[in-house]
Amino acid sequence: MKLPLYALLVAPDHAMRTDILYGGKAISIREGHRDYKPGHPVMLCCHIVPWAVMADITIVRHCTLRKVTKEEYQADGFHTQKDLLNGLKRFYPDMTLDSAVTVICWENVRGFLKENDAIYRLQPEKLYSAIDHDR
Repeated sequence: MKLPLYALLVAPDHAMRTDILYGGKAISIREGHRDYKPGHPVMLCCHIVPWAVMADITIVRHCTLRKVTKEEYQADGFHTQKDLLNGLKRFYPDMTLDSAVTVICWENVRGFLKENDAIYRLQPEKLYSAIDHDR
């Protein structure tokens, strides 16, 4: 049986997206217990400002926000547990330390943007115009 394709929305933030391409960000902490599975492909994408790459899910952990480890929240770009809570409240306003979350890790980022990551990092508009030009 073929594995389903999962997706994770990625904010339209150029620095974060570049971190994903270069492997500096390979984790996301999401509200609720979600049914992601290790070994499944995941599309990291954005419907607001078009951007997408594929990766493979390696770790899925369900817990409360309070139980997210220091290593996990720091790998996701937060310095403290309070910073993590405040950052997640931007997307999930009712989030508390007792809220259920899913920690999702991935590896093997691939696709057109990964293959052209040097251009994307320095001149994303040039890469996007090349894509539009090829149509």
